[in-house]
Amino acid sequence: MVRQDLILKIDGVVIDMKNIISLSFDDSAGFKSDKINIIAMPDFKRPASYSKVEVIFRSFINDKLKDELNCGWFHVQTINRSNNKSLSFTATGIAFNEKQKEKISKHYNNTKLSSVINIVGDRLGHEVKFQTKDVLIKSLNQTNESDLNFLERISNLYNVFFSIKNDIIYFVNKDDPLLPVSKIDVSKCSTSSIKHSSKTYYKSCEASFHNFDESKTITIRVGEGKPTIKIQNAFKDKEDAKIKAEAKLNSINKGIVKGSLSLIGQTIYAGAKTELFNTYNKEDDGVYSVESVKPSWNLSRGWTTTVEIEN
Repeated sequence: MVRQDLILKIDGVVIDMKNIISLSFDDSAGFKSDKINIIAMPDFKRPASYSKVEVIFRSFINDKLKDELNCGWFHVQTINRSNNKSLSFTATGIAFNEKQKEKISKHYNNTKLSSVINIVGDRLGHEVKFQTKDVLIKSLNQTNESDLNFLERISNLYNVFFSIKNDIIYFVNKDDPLLPVSKIDVSKCSTSSIKHSSKTYYKSCEASFHNFDESKTITIRVGEGKPTIKIQNAFKDKEDAKIKAEAKLNSINKGIVKGSLSLIGQTIYAGAKTELFNTYNKEDDGVYSVESVKPSWNLSRGWTTTVEIEN
């Protein structure tokens, strides 16, 4: 017998789920804040702004724990009373304040990537988990740009997974072996849609820059075959050009294959990877990046999940 339930805490107090009509969780890769939406019974006590909300989805088979998704904690942002009856409120993974909105102008010169991320983390008041190749940045400008947008831009530049969860900034190599890989049996999904686009798939990238010490133009190539995408920039050296070329090749080919799947329960995290199997004739079997995960819970259906994926 399969059973799904939910543990919900507000400011450390466990909530009786009989008072909750529904709950949905939006977990997205990138700096878009994770968000919890809760609809409660009319007599549910209104939470205070910025109250700490903790959520754990659980699945049982014959009363033995099969799966658990710890969503972490969130900060109550908005509270709404509808038709003088039900109470709904939203909590986000980032406690949005003036620090996130402030536009910063700063120049970073001859410093490590990890140092830049830690400087921004200190400004935002967040701990940093840096788990990617640390490179020397010759020159980087942040011009009238919020720290969140700045971090997102850097993550795209270096093809790094960036997210803020539980007040921690994660800057992680997308191929980090420590990233969890879930498995989804597509034949058992309640709905599935996998779409292939006709956009050009580039097989290689060439990065060119002028080396003033050698007085010549240097070109670095990653990947094999054609078509080839070409980029030019003031790369610091060959290694910097290679890193940027790999990031460009990955980013430009991203999204050629996209999918949306709905299933019962299952622990899946945005920013991680998932392996699809039992697709039609195995034509789409393989490993994909998880762009967003939207678990939801209600009294009648228990825990269900919608997953958005990309190649």
